[in-house]
Amino acid sequence: MKLRQRWIAIGTAGLAAALVVSIALAYALGWLRPPTPRATTPMSQSIYVWQRAWGDPVRRAVVDHASAADGGLIALAAEVAWKDGVSSTAVVALDHAALAASKVPIGLALRIGPCPTKLLRDPGTIAMLTSIARAAVASARAGGCEPRELQIDFDSATARLDDYRRWIETIAAEVKPMPVTITVLPSWMSSSAFGPLVAASAGFVLQVHSVEKARIESAAPTLCDSASAVRWTEQASRYGVPFLVALPTYGYLAMMDDAGKLTGLIAESDASALETGSRVREVSARPSAIAELVAHWMGARPQAMRGVIWYRMPVDGDRLNWSWPTLARVMRGAVPIGQLVLRCEESSAGLFELVAANDGDADATLPKSLLAQWSADVALVGADGLAGMEWSRKSANQAAFARVIEGPDARIRPGERRVIGWIRLDKHTEVSVHAVEEP
Repeated sequence: MKLRQRWIAIGTAGLAAALVVSIALAYALGWLRPPTPRATTPMSQSIYVWQRAWGDPVRRAVVDHASAADGGLIALAAEVAWKDGVSSTAVVALDHAALAASKVPIGLALRIGPCPTKLLRDPGTIAMLTSIARAAVASARAGGCEPRELQIDFDSATARLDDYRRWIETIAAEVKPMPVTITVLPSWMSSSAFGPLVAASAGFVLQVHSVEKARIESAAPTLCDSASAVRWTEQASRYGVPFLVALPTYGYLAMMDDAGKLTGLIAESDASALETGSRVREVSARPSAIAELVAHWMGARPQAMRGVIWYRMPVDGDRLNWSWPTLARVMRGAVPIGQLVLRCEESSAGLFELVAANDGDADATLPKSLLAQWSADVALVGADGLAGMEWSRKSANQAAFARVIEGPDARIRPGERRVIGWIRLDKHTEVSVHAVEEP
C-alpha cells in the first residue's frame, strides 16, 4: 500500500509540473495571453527631417508640408560617431525659425553611431552626450523653437541595452521635464533588458525598415516586410509603453558583383561612389505595400501604437526618396498610381518636342521604346533623343526612340514634365507618339 501511495504521489507531482510547464509555454506563445487592447482613436502621422544641410529645398518642404504631420516633425540636430576610439560630433544648423513657423510639434533627434564597448560606461562618454543634448535644446529655444521632445537614436548592440538604459536615465534627468524618447530595433525585444529600457523612456519608435544583406540579394528586394512589421508591432505593444512605428520612404542603390552578392550601398545616388564593374540594383520602399500596411493599422492596431513616423521628409532634388504627392497619398492608406502621358508639342513650324509628363501621384517609368509617326508626304529633316533617350530612323515617316538609362534617372516624378527628344520636319503636320510594347 505504501509503495502504491508513493507512486501515486510521484505521478501527481509529475503531472502538476508538466501542467505548469505547459501553461508557461502556452503563455509565452501567446495562446493564453489576453487579447491586446485595440486603438479606437485616429492614428497620428509624424515625419523625420533628417537632412544635415538645410538649404532652400529643405526649408520649402518644411513650410509647405509640415501641416500634414499632425504628430509633428522630428529634426536631426546632431550626430555623434567614433573612429578608432575617438568621437566626433556633427551639429546640424537647423532653421529654427522655419520649424517654429510650421505650427506643428517639433522634436529634436540626437543620432549616436556604434560606441566602442570600453567607452559605454565611461563617465566622459555620458557627460559628452548630455552636453550635446543640452546644447541642442538650448539652441532651439534661442532660435524661437520650443522642442516637445528629445529623441535618442543609438546603434546599440542588443547585449548592451542595460548600458543604453543608463544613458537614457542620465540624459532624461539632465533635460527634464522634456520627454526623452528612443528608437528601437525589433531584435532588441528578444532581450530581457528591453522592457526596462523602454520603461526608462517617455516612449519609443519601432523601426521596422532595415537594410539586410539577404533581403537585398533576394529576387524581390525591399526595405520593409509588411508581415514582419505587423508581428513586431503586436509584440512591442505588450510592454505597455506608447510607441510610433517608423516607416520608410527612401531607397538605396545596391552595388552587386557578378555572383549577385552585395558589395556596397549608395544613398541618394552618388555616381562617383559606384565601383567599376559593379552591377547596380535599386532597393526601395514600395509605396503600394506601405499604403496597404497603413490602411491595415488605420483599421486595427494595438492601443499602445499611437501612430507612424515617416523616414523621411521629401525634398526637391531627392532621387531615391518618394516625392511629396506619393507620401501624401500613402499617409491616407491609399495606393498611389503613376500616370505617364506622352505627347508631341510643336514649338515652331516643323519643330516638335517629344514630352513625357506624369499626371499621377507616384513615380512613372519612361518606356523602353517609343515611336513618333507623321504623314507620309512630310520629310524628316533631323531628330535627336534627350534625357536618356536615343533615336533611330524607323521608316520614311517614323522615328524610334530607345531608353538608355535605368534606375532613378528613368523615372518621371509626379507633376514632372520632361523633354525626351525632338524631330524636325520639312513642314507642319500632325505627329503622334506612343510607347512600343515589348514582345
